[in-house]
Amino acid sequence: MKLHIRLILSGLLLVALALGFAACAPQTEPAPTPTSAPVATEVQATEAPAEVVLEFVGAAETKSFTLADLQALPVTEGFAGTKSSTGKITPPVTFKGVSLKDLAAAAGGLDADSGFNLVAKDGYGITFSLDQIDNGTFTAYDPATGDELKNPVELTAMLAYEVDGQPLNVEQDGYLRLVIVSAEPTQVTDGHWSVKWVTTVETKSMVEEWNLQAEGAISESIDRASVESCGAPQCHGTSWTDDKAQEWVGVPLWLFVGTVDDEIAHEGPAFNDALADGGYSVDVIAADGYTVTFDAARVKRNDNILVAFKVNNNPLDEKYFPLRLVGSDLQKNEMAGQIATIKVLVEAIAATEPAATEPAATEPAVGPVTEADATLRIEGAVNQPVFLNEAALRALEVVKINAPNAKGVAADFEGVRLSTLLELAGVKDSATTVRFTASDGYYSEVKLADLKACTDCLLGFTNTLEKFKLVMPGMTSDVWVKDIIKITVR
Repeated sequence: MKLHIRLILSGLLLVALALGFAACAPQTEPAPTPTSAPVATEVQATEAPAEVVLEFVGAAETKSFTLADLQALPVTEGFAGTKSSTGKITPPVTFKGVSLKDLAAAAGGLDADSGFNLVAKDGYGITFSLDQIDNGTFTAYDPATGDELKNPVELTAMLAYEVDGQPLNVEQDGYLRLVIVSAEPTQVTDGHWSVKWVTTVETKSMVEEWNLQAEGAISESIDRASVESCGAPQCHGTSWTDDKAQEWVGVPLWLFVGTVDDEIAHEGPAFNDALADGGYSVDVIAADGYTVTFDAARVKRNDNILVAFKVNNNPLDEKYFPLRLVGSDLQKNEMAGQIATIKVLVEAIAATEPAATEPAATEPAVGPVTEADATLRIEGAVNQPVFLNEAALRALEVVKINAPNAKGVAADFEGVRLSTLLELAGVKDSATTVRFTASDGYYSEVKLADLKACTDCLLGFTNTLEKFKLVMPGMTSDVWVKDIIKITVR
């Protein structure tokens, strides 16, 4: 596979708008037809904002790039799509930009022990090894089935500034978006490699790749990138500062336990509270065999026991690499380093039915939620807008169901029926459609009649407080939207 590479002339500089799209879209050509060799052509200069859009922080100096500077570098074009942790496929579309390899060359190159740390505007960061930058060593999946490709295609990591022949939506993606492209629309890569609003590229001493083995009712091999992605501040990242003022960053142990404690790895309530209440042990095992054992009650939703992958914003040194157990709820002899395996000893009790319990007493009603305090709103063609947060939702009728997830695999879910929420708002007779909007602007629409017929369609709770997702049994995966913040009746 060969990517289309073209040199673009420097463009005129244009002051960027404060919101929305760039004021003037670049002149574009028809979408390229894949050929057996790169095609170099003369193109019209692309107007670009004059301000700095990327800072390249090298070992010796920092170099600033405007969009015009980046467009003057060799151009890489290709197709990129993603597969989320829940299996949702975003099909490939065309992107244009500058490869990380060409960016490294423009900034003075990288040595064999260095890599890139790409940082987004919100502080999210992800690290690329020199091998990934030079050779595109990423796992790719079939866009139709989601299965890993048996014959991988050639891949390139790049910073895109155009999609489908148009500048990126600056309000949604920023000026630069990280994507993994190929010459043909025959692959997608893991969603954590797709990062919006990239503003900084840092060179850093590169750590070697590693995997954490998690074993329980199922087994998972969790790679470095997945742990770092999960450990981002806006995801599940948690930090702890020790008595030497060192800040350790990682992911709570209970989230790894929840990945393998039953057959629900990511969908629905991944951590099984009922199993934890039944009692089991968790072994955290270092590479040399040193083992720290916890009972389930101690681990259960405890954010003060971390699996750390960074200290003072750096990878761990060889004494602890790649992971160390830390946190305020640990004794010093429990802070094991060089963690290789987490074993959740649930096999013996996983098949045991939980004992019947008396229904919980009805909790007192939760008071009204103001618009400012709401994490979910229902609006549009309704008798009255409704503002809710997790406490208010849990004060409604909460149900637990077992239903096929977005991939068709049976799973357990907990939430509030969408019919209950619509009844709460009072749907007007003129309404025909319901739109569900996520925090990143993505939305799906469902016919009101179909929603009324779906008795098990839920606003589902997740492992993260005030984060909700749609549970839509019998409907296509594109309507199983995560991080729902708004329901609009239309």
